[in-house]
Amino acid sequence: MAFAKHETFYIREGWLFKGMSAIKAAENEGELPTIFLDVDAPERLGIGQNMVKALRFWMLATELSEERLEERQRTQRLTLFGSQIWHYDRYLEDDSTLWLIHYHLVSNETHATTWYWFFNHFAPSIFDENSCIEALSQWVITRYPDQTIAPSSLKKDVDCLLQTYLANKASRSPEDMLESPFSRLRIISRLGDEHLKYYKLERLEPGRLHPLILLYVLIDRQVQLRKRESQVGLGTVLHEPMNAGRIFNLTTATLSDLLAELNKNYPEWRIHFVRTAGLDQLTLPEAEPMDILTHYYTERNARNARYEETRCL
Repeated sequence: MAFAKHETFYIREGWLFKGMSAIKAAENEGELPTIFLDVDAPERLGIGQNMVKALRFWMLATELSEERLEERQRTQRLTLFGSQIWHYDRYLEDDSTLWLIHYHLVSNETHATTWYWFFNHFAPSIFDENSCIEALSQWVITRYPDQTIAPSSLKKDVDCLLQTYLANKASRSPEDMLESPFSRLRIISRLGDEHLKYYKLERLEPGRLHPLILLYVLIDRQVQLRKRESQVGLGTVLHEPMNAGRIFNLTTATLSDLLAELNKNYPEWRIHFVRTAGLDQLTLPEAEPMDILTHYYTERNARNARYEETRCL
């Protein structure tokens, strides 16, 4: 459980690359990657001291890195997932990469508790900031009865969550001009005017999510929770915390469209609908989550290379 560890700074464009790059640079020089705790971190990273603390938090919250104790020093190393992102799309140019990081972020109750709660337990259609904070406060009381969390920390988290996904309408300083890359996902939109602020959690349209990213989440959930069982209920996929329905705000129709696209384009990873004892079940293929990502990015790179060759003709 963690609240307001972001120093009020949402993820800025280029920050996650900066964090991954600092870790890799230390490793390439044969040093321990202690950058986020080093005295000269602001100078080396080119951001303020509080931003360094925020970046350290975001690297852990997105599960791109993990902290370890090495030689009596606290280090950060890229996770297996982070290493994949660094290798294939370190600048986060592909929206599919952002969807993947979004999945890891909102599944991380330990470091990003408010983000986990919002998508997996709150998941409103239309809401305002005050109702969001009130609902979060009630959930925290129930979830962590032995903990006391300051209301100001919950407000900071909700403010930061909104800034993570909303496109900036205006800037107050040069730093504020840097949008969060997650605004490209168009998950949350504004309703009303400056005086009557309401927000909407948008439903995902099929064409905005690659079916292999959906498959990655489905398989990863089975690995994490069900010992790689081949079957999972349709209702589980749609409503279980941290599963695809919650993470991507899917309707049954959108999920069906994505599965049809997956079965058409990737028959080796076909997902079958099975009705067992009156319940709709999905039979998943045998696959490793990281193998799915490798396939996706290899295919993407080949497609981009063909496009560049065509442009040069």
